[in-house]
Amino acid sequence: MKNLKSIFSIAFAFSLGILMLSCSEETETPTPSLDEADETSQEIDLTATLEDVDEVILVGFQRNGFSDRTTVTLEEDLCASVDIQWEPTAKKMTIDFGEGCTSPRGVTRSGKIIVEYTGRYWAPGTTITTTFENFFVNERQIEGTRVVTNEGFNAEESFFTFSTSLEGGRITWPDGTSRITDARHQKRIYLPNGDRGLIHAVLGGSRGENRNSNKYATEISEPLIFLQGCIRTGVRIPSAGIMSIGIENRGRIEVDFGDEGCDREVTIRRGDQERTITLPRP
Repeated sequence: MKNLKSIFSIAFAFSLGILMLSCSEETETPTPSLDEADETSQEIDLTATLEDVDEVILVGFQRNGFSDRTTVTLEEDLCASVDIQWEPTAKKMTIDFGEGCTSPRGVTRSGKIIVEYTGRYWAPGTTITTTFENFFVNERQIEGTRVVTNEGFNAEESFFTFSTSLEGGRITWPDGTSRITDARHQKRIYLPNGDRGLIHAVLGGSRGENRNSNKYATEISEPLIFLQGCIRTGVRIPSAGIMSIGIENRGRIEVDFGDEGCDREVTIRRGDQERTITLPRP
């Protein structure tokens, strides 16, 4: 997967316009030291939650026989009480978790995911538009409009390419603080091979305002790899990849997720300093 950067170079166009946040050291106003661990945790909390939403939607399609690909069968992680309302004439699906329930892997969800689609999940050209109604994951409220478009299948390497966007995105924690974001990504989904499950490889960037009301921008320089095998064990953060986060008046940090291990350890670099931390469970 070393050629992912060349294939996905278009995804960085979104990020180029937001790099102005990383000003030179000479012009920065002195500020308290940034809590890099908290900033990293905020971004991964949002990214992992969106990946979880995508998986829930695919399971919804799968339940209704509308995924259109028998070689890809996700192991469901939905509680028994979830109500999936299917409206094929309107091309709409509503996934209702009610007042809240906890899945077999320990993910607690409540509220509704509302999905409108133009075709089957794995059909090239299909666009899936997702909104949320009072939707929470592990006590974090998720808002915004997410659009996922199937851009086609690479038969030689057995992967689908999807473009994704998030407009008006917001994740709100129980203490009332929020991270606001707009994002553009491209994602490859590699089909299972032998004992290996699905692999998601994500590139692109985002911008917005963090929980401390600072403007920020992110750019993924090496694809973030989400392994289905790790997700089954409850590890929903990337297993590999490198992402940078620029914060207004505070410079830029680099976050390295390592080499495809099922753990929560990441290495954070800022200038010539680095440290390894363990991210909390999203």
